[in-house]
Amino acid sequence: MPSYILAYFHKHKSLIEENLLLCADPKDAEAVHNLRLSIKRLRVLARLAEELSEGAFDAMGSMKKINKLFRRAGRLRDLHVLVALSTELPEKPLPELADFTTHLQAQEKIQRNKFELLLHSFKGKSLDDFGLKLNTLLTDVSEKKALTGGHQLLTAFISEIRNLFHGGSDEKRLHNIRTRLKDINYLNNIFEEQLHIEEQIHISLERLKEVGELAGSWHDCLNFVSKLENFMLKHPDPEYQAALKEFISTITQRKQDLSQELTCVLINEMRV
Repeated sequence: MPSYILAYFHKHKSLIEENLLLCADPKDAEAVHNLRLSIKRLRVLARLAEELSEGAFDAMGSMKKINKLFRRAGRLRDLHVLVALSTELPEKPLPELADFTTHLQAQEKIQRNKFELLLHSFKGKSLDDFGLKLNTLLTDVSEKKALTGGHQLLTAFISEIRNLFHGGSDEKRLHNIRTRLKDINYLNNIFEEQLHIEEQIHISLERLKEVGELAGSWHDCLNFVSKLENFMLKHPDPEYQAALKEFISTITQRKQDLSQELTCVLINEMRV
């Protein structure tokens, strides 16, 4: 197995272990974010290992306990983002958002407690077991086979993007496309940018990152509007309904503009 694949695993294993410790501080939202980023990379590595071992490596099984932590951290991270957006999105202070922000902060505390319970029970052995399986199953994988497997997984990711894009008109499918775009970047990182990414997706790596940021902004708006609309249904106080509806209209328009821009990139630049 090429040494850089195992080195990639050890790098992100160390980062996960470091951020697990940092996550003990409730104020360290960045640690939760960084924890998820490294787990996302291991998820792609697990799929690559499954590809290279011709199915002998069980990607889902190897990540089962790690994914449980990932999902719980994700719920907390989403609230971190939403709380921040409640002050960042308004062009000028919007007093009517105060109750919504307080609501988000209360949900954040609930998710923080649930996250801490899982954090304290998480065993580092899950990461060790992942590494042992990876090393055992891929020991005899040559450089050539590794690169071939990388290109095969890249092709699979691109195919998934096309299927998602043409498989329906639901705007939320863009979220899954966003995930696959990130996975392509992580896959290329594993191979130290040796894959022929630009030939396959028709855009530069720099542009791929820009598209990822565009999709991220769209996703933030989507989540924010959804949460605020649900909040308003449960709190129909007439004092701030009108102001919030106008604000929702503004964010919805921004979301639609970002969605349209992302769709244009997928069709005209990436040629999905």
